[in-house]
Amino acid sequence: MDLKKPMTFDEQLDKLVTHGIVVTDRSAAKEVLKEVNYYRLTGYALQFRKDPSRSEYIEGTTFETVHHIYKVDEILRDTFRRYIEKAEIYYRTQIAYGFSIAKCTETPYDQHYDEKNFYNKKGYKEVMENFGREKNYYKDSLIVKHHKIKYSSKMPLWVIVELMSFSNLSKLYSSMYYSEKDRIASVVGTGRDTLENHLHCLAVLRNKCAHAARMYNTAFNPPAKFTTSFLRKHPEIKNNSLFAYTLVLLKRLPDKESKISLIQTIESVLSEYESDIDMGLIGFPKNYLEIMRHNV
Repeated sequence: MDLKKPMTFDEQLDKLVTHGIVVTDRSAAKEVLKEVNYYRLTGYALQFRKDPSRSEYIEGTTFETVHHIYKVDEILRDTFRRYIEKAEIYYRTQIAYGFSIAKCTETPYDQHYDEKNFYNKKGYKEVMENFGREKNYYKDSLIVKHHKIKYSSKMPLWVIVELMSFSNLSKLYSSMYYSEKDRIASVVGTGRDTLENHLHCLAVLRNKCAHAARMYNTAFNPPAKFTTSFLRKHPEIKNNSLFAYTLVLLKRLPDKESKISLIQTIESVLSEYESDIDMGLIGFPKNYLEIMRHNV
């Protein structure tokens, strides 16, 4: 079976119009398509299809509205990236410190290389295998060269966590014994199961942002974990929504100023485009500001 024939930008616009999209400024719309792949952009129009299995759109759907939804997603990704970095640096520090102080207490202080110090042996082996590949990315760095020459390529955990991906860091924490998990979780004011879940969620959110994946009208996995009392108080929260993941980021930010700044930025973006976006498709309830501010 033949693949679909490539289309010029004009043909792409014609196809959208044929399917029911209203294009009021053809020149401006064409410039958008030159910057944003047709396939990517139309992902933000899925909510407007008359039938999910067909390409016809609801009458009155405009190209500008679809583009505005795309812009909201783009702005939120840029915003999350900045704040995830703050959380990421903080948790690299907490995980390295918490484990090292507990386990790396005797010479040669390399107990993080011994799988016996980890509950999930298989998970730990996968982490170290992944780290071997990640370390290779930095093989020309002074840090890697220094430890290769002086320590036969072994590194303290606080060096390792700066080189491994956040996803791998999340798996490292997941592989630890309860004693180390509890030590780290208590410092950041939560339980070990919640922290394990939140690190996983942040890794997923980070990867989506890094790869410019669509977050609007998307279900997230794993579902975010919150306390039973919190969910009982807020049954409107869907734990696989973008709002749930936003709450995870908010809860895991290390300082009040960052939390306040994140809330203000999100409020500004959603207010600017409120006439174009469906808040339900990102899981933001009407009282989202109240819920977020309560977590500062």
